[in-house]
Amino acid sequence: MSASAPRTVHRDESPWRHGPFRLSLAATAVALCGYSLLMPVVPLWAVSRGAGTFAAGAATGVFMASTVVTQLGTGLLVQRYGYRIAILLGIAFLGAPTPLLIVWTSSPGILTVSLLRGVGFGLLTVCGSALIAELLPPAAVPRGSGIYGLATGVPQLIGLPAGPWLAEHWGFVAVFVLATALPAVATVPALLLPPAHPTTGPERRGGLLTAAKVTWKPWLPMLAASTGLGALATFTPIVLLTPESSIALLLMPLATTVSRWAAGRIGARSAGRLLTPALALVGVGLAGYACFGEAGPAWLVVVSMVVFGIGFGAVQNESLVAMFRRTSAGRASISWNVAFDAGQGLGAVAVGAVVSGTTYAVAFGLLAAWSLVLLPVALSAGRRG
Repeated sequence: MSASAPRTVHRDESPWRHGPFRLSLAATAVALCGYSLLMPVVPLWAVSRGAGTFAAGAATGVFMASTVVTQLGTGLLVQRYGYRIAILLGIAFLGAPTPLLIVWTSSPGILTVSLLRGVGFGLLTVCGSALIAELLPPAAVPRGSGIYGLATGVPQLIGLPAGPWLAEHWGFVAVFVLATALPAVATVPALLLPPAHPTTGPERRGGLLTAAKVTWKPWLPMLAASTGLGALATFTPIVLLTPESSIALLLMPLATTVSRWAAGRIGARSAGRLLTPALALVGVGLAGYACFGEAGPAWLVVVSMVVFGIGFGAVQNESLVAMFRRTSAGRASISWNVAFDAGQGLGAVAVGAVVSGTTYAVAFGLLAAWSLVLLPVALSAGRRG
């Protein structure tokens, strides 16, 4: 609400009534469609061009590392130039380097493009989630966060399966062109955003250290849940056969998206109490995966992943709203996004390391135990203090 003075609102006011928030949703959703198309396609491109499996995995790793580093510095950029400029830069970095993949087919070229696109993704995700609290009155923030979950989740539901299919039937170049055009379209609603700056003063006192001190309680549950996501997304195609893994990797994000939206709908009434049962569902889902992943019926593995997805969606919404209650929108957004993206990378690396010496059951059992051990922290995070 930096573009206008705060006003008194009814508790049930709809976020859809706020035009700048709708513009932010549109810019984020359309830009992320391009991101989602390329997420599974860039590794395939690396292998098809002879760059090798190492480059395929490193492309994702470099992308996520660049994303996290950028997220940590986004607050300074936003303080100086505002959210509109930062979002436009994010869209530009996410889309403009993509055509270079057509000519930069070596490992260094693919990794360079991934690094540049990671910068864009970091800017876009931090600004998009921060604008929930910046553009909406406090009473509308929980529902706004749930709607934002739809804006970020639906592109992944469409783009992740569509990218490889389009690459196979239309060719890689067509995917690259489409993944460039979609962010370009997203610049239209981004340009129409008000020149919003953070509603709080410059964050010089303590900076990220202060943010960590006040947000660590909701941050840890978010990190634990995101770690589980990274592990499941990475190793499910290895653990399960192709038909079952495809079904599981479709239903899990679908459950996550719907759950986050539903958590936002009831968030104003729940007052943070959803975080503890949501994290419990995350732990139960991971425990089910540990029990049935290698030895049990495939349908129980799919059910376990859906249970995880339901919990993960609610953890996303509740942890972000809890951070908004503790600090400024910018700091909360940076903390939340770092937990989300760093957790995905940590989950893939940690499970890979554990599995090399034990089994998937042990690795996912440890993830489940970590989530369940953090339930007291989640309970404390759900309170106002």
